[in-house]
Amino acid sequence: MSYLSRRDGRYHYRRRFPADVALIVGRAEFRKALGTADRAEALRLARQVSVEFDKICAQAVQGHCGDVRPIGDELPGVDANAVLSGLQAVVERVTLAAVQAMHPRGQRLAKSWQAELEWQERAWQAVADGTHIDAAKYHPLEAMAALKAIRAVRDGSPMPLAAPPVAGEVRAPQQQRAVDDDHRTGGEFAEALDGYCQRVSSGRASIMRKLCSDVLSWPSTQAEQVQRIMQYAEGKLASDGKASSVHTQAAGLITILRELPGWSGISLPRTGAVARAVRAGAGLSKDARDSMPLAVLDNVHKSLAARGDEVDATAARLLVRYGLRPIELLQEGLDALSERVDILGTRELVFRAGLSGAKNSASRRDLPVHDDDITAFKLVLAAVNLPENATKHQRERRGRQRVTRLSAAVRIGLRGQPDGLSLYSLRHTCADLLRAVGASGEEVGAVLGHTSKGSRATSIYGGSAPLDRPRALLAAVRNLLD
Repeated sequence: MSYLSRRDGRYHYRRRFPADVALIVGRAEFRKALGTADRAEALRLARQVSVEFDKICAQAVQGHCGDVRPIGDELPGVDANAVLSGLQAVVERVTLAAVQAMHPRGQRLAKSWQAELEWQERAWQAVADGTHIDAAKYHPLEAMAALKAIRAVRDGSPMPLAAPPVAGEVRAPQQQRAVDDDHRTGGEFAEALDGYCQRVSSGRASIMRKLCSDVLSWPSTQAEQVQRIMQYAEGKLASDGKASSVHTQAAGLITILRELPGWSGISLPRTGAVARAVRAGAGLSKDARDSMPLAVLDNVHKSLAARGDEVDATAARLLVRYGLRPIELLQEGLDALSERVDILGTRELVFRAGLSGAKNSASRRDLPVHDDDITAFKLVLAAVNLPENATKHQRERRGRQRVTRLSAAVRIGLRGQPDGLSLYSLRHTCADLLRAVGASGEEVGAVLGHTSKGSRATSIYGGSAPLDRPRALLAAVRNLLD
């Protein structure tokens, strides 16, 4: 068997775990994105992934059997002498981390060293109280010593170090103390991260790689990584970070961690002040999107027309008519216009959003093109001025240049208008107009490329469902705009 499956035109490796392994790793199936649409290449990669699959199965069984303890064996007790002798080391590590965080160029999560020490102090206090997720890994005396060290640094009289500082960054309680079946290594995560980055744009991949490097540490368990993410979120919120941005970052990290074997069920916590604040950011991100009143939109169109750049003016009209992300339109060439045949044999011209690179799988969708917009699409797409063999990086770079230019032109047209409006508001305007003409939340998501269901219904890679409903909704939006 090849264990290959296709989704959105790209191949995935899918293989069921043996029953005993499934019980250990916590899931029934192994999945890995191969990042290619070529079957020959996918078969070659599948052979490599099969080795990884066999290794996971072997390690799971061996590790599980190695942890079995005969009935009657006692767990090791607490060595009081070891705890007491280790207190000075705790003080040194925490003091070093606090001093580094105070430096203007020091590494910290919060914007100021005061906020950094404040959230670290809260974390250690939670460990001492037994309410921290990592509390079981530390003796309360260790937490109390860490608290004393942080407060001493904050007050300007750090506790003396008995030995030269150990090089390396030390953060609040999140270090590994034991090895169990839930641990994953940096190598395993690197493979998962590479698979994720193959499916998203290079810009998104770069952002997430840096974020993972700043927040996550390996080897680690699920609980430890969740705690690191929450500590990062707490630091950001404490330094007046936007809740919507913090939620986006935290959710992105969780999405990547779910790529790891056995970690598909990892999620953000639901209890606690920080968890509630982070989850509230999802609602803010969804609802706090300003659309342009139609009168303002008309002024923007007039401003763009007055500049004499027909391509930019036309692009702005297409963005609001079809709800496209600016990069989705401005990075594509004429090959993004294609004739589509649905399951009933109906032929129509569609715009393939996400053809050269999509934000996510849901972004790859077919949008039916109105007959009166064919010339407009050809004008904008032809202006990308890239050869047919242009690389993905070249296309994204050119797309970002065009987005930057159009965004600046739109800002000129928005002078004197309330803050919060921008080029991206054209997309939000289309979303509100879709709702105004009776589109459901799922239908809006299908047009805008938000939902996986919408992606499957309108996929450009093998999907053949009729586009009657999206066509009718977009026509109704066009009527409201004209």
